[in-house]
Amino acid sequence: MIKHSPDQLEISDFMDPYLGGLNPNNRWIIMAKEIPWSQLKRIYERNMSFDKGARPKPARLVIGALIIKHKYKLSDRETIEQIKESPYLQYFVGLHKFQHDQVFDSSLFPTIRKRLTIKDFNDLSHLLQSHDVSIDEQSELRDEKNVESDTKYKKPEIENSISVDATVAVQEIPYPTDLALINKARIESEKIIDILWEFVKTDAKKPRSYRQKAQKEFLALTRKKKKGADFWRAANRKQLQYLHRNIGHIHRLLDQIKVGIPLNKRFLKLLYVIQEVYRQQMEMIEEKKNTVGFRIVNLYQPHIRPIIRGKSGANVEFGAKISISIDQGYSYIDHHDFEAYYEGEEEIIKKHIEAHKLRHPHTKLNGIVGDKIYGNRNAREVYDQNDITFVGSPLGAPPKDPEKIKEREENKVIHQKLRSHVEGKFGQTKRGYGLNNIKARRSDTTNSWIGAIFFIANLERFMKGIFFDLFFIIYEYDLWALVTSIIEAGIGQPNFKKNKETFLSRPYL
Repeated sequence: MIKHSPDQLEISDFMDPYLGGLNPNNRWIIMAKEIPWSQLKRIYERNMSFDKGARPKPARLVIGALIIKHKYKLSDRETIEQIKESPYLQYFVGLHKFQHDQVFDSSLFPTIRKRLTIKDFNDLSHLLQSHDVSIDEQSELRDEKNVESDTKYKKPEIENSISVDATVAVQEIPYPTDLALINKARIESEKIIDILWEFVKTDAKKPRSYRQKAQKEFLALTRKKKKGADFWRAANRKQLQYLHRNIGHIHRLLDQIKVGIPLNKRFLKLLYVIQEVYRQQMEMIEEKKNTVGFRIVNLYQPHIRPIIRGKSGANVEFGAKISISIDQGYSYIDHHDFEAYYEGEEEIIKKHIEAHKLRHPHTKLNGIVGDKIYGNRNAREVYDQNDITFVGSPLGAPPKDPEKIKEREENKVIHQKLRSHVEGKFGQTKRGYGLNNIKARRSDTTNSWIGAIFFIANLERFMKGIFFDLFFIIYEYDLWALVTSIIEAGIGQPNFKKNKETFLSRPYL
């Protein structure tokens, strides 16, 4: 029997579930109780002035909004809307009662990103790590497993070790081509000419830019199907001639201005970038080469560089290159740069070691886990100087002795197991939190965006540690006996078999 209901539901007819209070088992309520807000506040406020400017927003409100934004991969505006609509999110950011107004304007997010650096997010992550009580318990369990396990490979893990690797935080920019870059520079140069001409306006005619002809030629070039190296070189040179003419017009118009410059900061920066793009492209054409130092690939983000990766499906990536270390499940950015660098060089290795010393001044670093890039001879000298064991592929030719071959294969299995932590962290941050699609436009806000992503990943690790602490008793008593007692006490679903299968399959431990 079909029961009809009115299509239009009045607001007064809707039953409000929050009249009885919020659900204490909600994930945002649990997370809000576990996060050490007062200590996070000290890190957030150390770069702020309390004597000048407007009164700042509360630290919990700002940090909580960043957590919501990057956990759900929301835009700045959508983050504010989500907080405005959810009482649980408003409780999480520290509001005392539900309100229909915005907690702050979305335009404040860029200011927050300018204020918080990668070092600040590393310190926030280290604070979470210092409050994670599950680390010692997990270490104790690993010791018990190493003693009692009868598995094939019994070699224990190195205590106080870190896993290191590097990746690229891919920037959200169109895939760059030289012809498209030159065309975009030509269009922006024409806008600058229009602004300067409106300011000067003499009796002479406006300088010719041939913009319509240049645009038609550009579109005709892009439609051609067969494009060899000679075609691209000729096409780029043709568009560069139009750009060269426009740059000359701009200089002559600027010479006519005696007081002030009508260009704002954006167009002044674009003017510098356009001239550098012209110089780089002409250098590559005249010298017949395909690369140039400090190559600009995006007119509006000139700090972005091409990073050669050499991987299938992504030979070249565009964004900041970062070197991270995994310390007891928590990830830290020890080095970052928009220019390409070799992650296995001595200076980068020393930065990993120094960063660990700053985080743990009273604990010696015993081991570093890395791929073969981190196992070169110069890097091994740094390890020997600091009495650090390198866990990775050995140097030299493979052994011929069967016993040594077997030992090498065993070490390879252990090495792959240890390296899976850092590879998994890259997968988590890229697929889960958008490290492969950074949407910030400035260099400083890009760094802050990257740091926030790893902070969210560390927060997830911190919350898993809370659940691990709750179920630590499982390793001391019978697993299913504990689950049975929980169900008999009325906690959980009444389906006994379903609870057993669900509980045993949960990745808490």
